[in-house]
Order: sequence, then structure tokens, then C-alpha cells
Amino acid sequence: MPILGGLLVLIQIAFAIHVIRSGREMYWLYLILFLPGIGCAIYFFTQVMPDMQNNYTVRKAGNRLLKAMDPARELRHRKDELEIADTVENRVKLADECIEAGFHDEAINLLQRCQQNGHDDPDILLKLAQAQYGADQYQASVDTLDTLISTHPNFRSHDGHLLYARGLEALGNIPQALEEYQALATSFPGEEARWRYARLLQQQGQNGRARQVLEEILLRVKRAPKYYRRKEQEWVKQAEQTLKDTRPPSA
Repeated sequence: MPILGGLLVLIQIAFAIHVIRSGREMYWLYLILFLPGIGCAIYFFTQVMPDMQNNYTVRKAGNRLLKAMDPARELRHRKDELEIADTVENRVKLADECIEAGFHDEAINLLQRCQQNGHDDPDILLKLAQAQYGADQYQASVDTLDTLISTHPNFRSHDGHLLYARGLEALGNIPQALEEYQALATSFPGEEARWRYARLLQQQGQNGRARQVLEEILLRVKRAPKYYRRKEQEWVKQAEQTLKDTRPPSA
């Protein structure tokens, strides 16, 4: 046991030196010193091993762990990058982080600044529409997507199409929203669009058609590979609950 304790101390010292020399954030130092066993293990697998092996899978897992430990880390990093170089690329990257963090107004400001510089890139317009929807600016979101459609008629995005349908639904334009959801039901690569279509049908009293769509969702997922079932489990749960709500009461 004394030998193991001494070895752990040596590992702590080595990792602490690595933190300082590599310029990593100081919370790693605290993690190593105050949680020696687990702290050293986390640091090795997320920081040292990727550097040694340049292992993409390990690095990706490490990034997820870092985000869980410090959710604002990437946001701070993108803000620093923008301060160093105020470019369209850095604005868009920061806007992405703002959208993920729920700072939709800040994302809108960043993306509109990109437009003011003469950039009408379809991806920027799509991100702007996403930020506007997140900020409850539903009409602005739909208008931005209409602009995207008119200026880039060959641009295709399943997520953009779904956002358009959701925007129409939020604005109360139910007939057109149903039309868009119906189109998505046969093309969207996942079950979210089909569930939203079924839910809106149910809300409009079309329970028979809603049940049909929901049963198709559950049958499709049941027959799908395991990875697809895992990926779509949120929408499967929603479909199961909505199906219960659409069943007629027992006599």
C-alpha cells in the first residue's frame, strides 16, 4: 500500500507539471490534487492519451466529459477567438455555441452582423432562422426561411424543412403546417417529424389518421437496427404517449 500511495503521488506530480507546461485550465490541477485517483484517471484518458495517440474517439469522449464538467468552456473559447479575429467564421462558430447554450438573442445579433457584411450563405440563414425560433420570433424565423428558399432554391435541409413546419404551427397556420409535416413524414431521417405530424393531427381532432402515423412510427422503429432505436428513443416515448392520448375511451 505505501508503494501504491507513493506511485500515486508521483503520478499527481507528473500530471500537475503537465497541466502547467501545456497551459491547460487550472481546474485540472485542482481535480488532480483533490481527487487524486479519479482525477488522475480522467486527466489521463481525456488529455494525455489523446495527445499521445491522437485518438479521435477518445478525444470525442473527452470533449463530452469536458462539456459536462464545464458547459461554458467552449463558449468562452469561441468568444476569445472572436476577440482575436473578428471574422465571419468565428462569428458563426460563436453563434452555434450561443444557440446550444440558449443565448438566442446573442446568436441573432452575430448572424445578422454576418449578413451585413454581404454574406448570404444558406447555412448562415438557416442558423439565423433557428436562433429566431429559439427566441420565440416565429414570424421572423419563417420569413428568414422564405428568404433562404427564394435565394437558394437548390439548397436542401431536412432540419430547415422541419423548422419551417414548426414555425408555421407556432404561428397558427395549421393547414400549411400539416402540409409541410405530411411532406416530411416520408422524407425526414428520423421520427421527430412524423411524431410532430401525428400530434398536430391529434390536436385537430383527426385521431384516426394520428393513430395510423403513430403506429407506423412504432412498427418502423421495432424493425429498425438497434442503433436507430437508441437514437430515436425520445420520439418513440413521445409516440407511445400520444398514441395513448388518441385512443378512444373504453365503453
